[in-house]
Amino acid sequence: MDRKQLLLTNMYTFSIAAKFLSFTKAAEELFITQGAVSQRIKSLEQQLGFSLFVRLTRRLELTEEGGRLLHALSQSFDVIFSEIEDIKFNELRGELYIGVAPTFAQSWLLPRLAKFQNLYPNLNVKIRVKASRLDFQHEPVDLAIYYGEKSYPEFYSCRLFEEMLTPVCSPTYYRKLFGEHGHQSSAIASQLTKATFIHCSESLEADEPNREWRLWLKAQPENSLQTLKVLERTYIFNHSEMAMTAAKNEMGIAMARESLVTKSLQTGELIAPFQRVHAGRGYDLICLNGQEHRPRIAAFIDWLKQQSAAEKIPLM
Repeated sequence: MDRKQLLLTNMYTFSIAAKFLSFTKAAEELFITQGAVSQRIKSLEQQLGFSLFVRLTRRLELTEEGGRLLHALSQSFDVIFSEIEDIKFNELRGELYIGVAPTFAQSWLLPRLAKFQNLYPNLNVKIRVKASRLDFQHEPVDLAIYYGEKSYPEFYSCRLFEEMLTPVCSPTYYRKLFGEHGHQSSAIASQLTKATFIHCSESLEADEPNREWRLWLKAQPENSLQTLKVLERTYIFNHSEMAMTAAKNEMGIAMARESLVTKSLQTGELIAPFQRVHAGRGYDLICLNGQEHRPRIAAFIDWLKQQSAAEKIPLM
């Protein structure tokens, strides 16, 4: 056995022993003796030049270096075995792990995901919702969908579509605020001073809860609107669906991301009585460089592009 083959064999043995933190259980898993496991670990430590385990009286613990190596190997072996499975069965199998913002997952992705399931019935999909960015080095996701500004150095990224911002409220709240005849352009600022402003900070930095309201106000032609104080009477939510529920229950006017409230606007639960503006952000699919060519990830990317194109959402 040459040096590279020996190193690979020893690394795989280490990954099993580290998983169980037991040479005995590793030996059972690998169908070799406990002594053979111990010898391979010792050989690997000599090859690498550092210790992998702290050998205590009745148990094993990973050293810091051992923990780092286990993390790297777990990801690498997962990729290798999933690729072998794809090649062997000539179809998409195994697992696709997706990280996605909560409301985008609930309002946009899930209503469409059955179509993907029908195309690839043997591919298991695992979804983790998280509003902030995922750390690909420490969280075992294959890809993620972020709401952001299209800046992801050292990653592969694909802009799915741009987002628009529009204020929304319930029909009852609108009549309460503006009367039966609606708002007047010349007096809109004074009329809005009576409103409660609902903010959503999902996928935004914690220190900018009013970012989207400020962006909308800045785009308005009326100078008086640009100085409107939207943090004096306010409710702030870190989940977009909660913010929209508050608006439906006549608690105020919410700044909505249009793609996430389409159904509510169609049913009339919410209305969008004012002009919409570009959010300056959109939804991006991100994965580690090179991973976009893996069959299951490439299939998901292509499917998402098709969904966007079918709905005439402009791709960037």
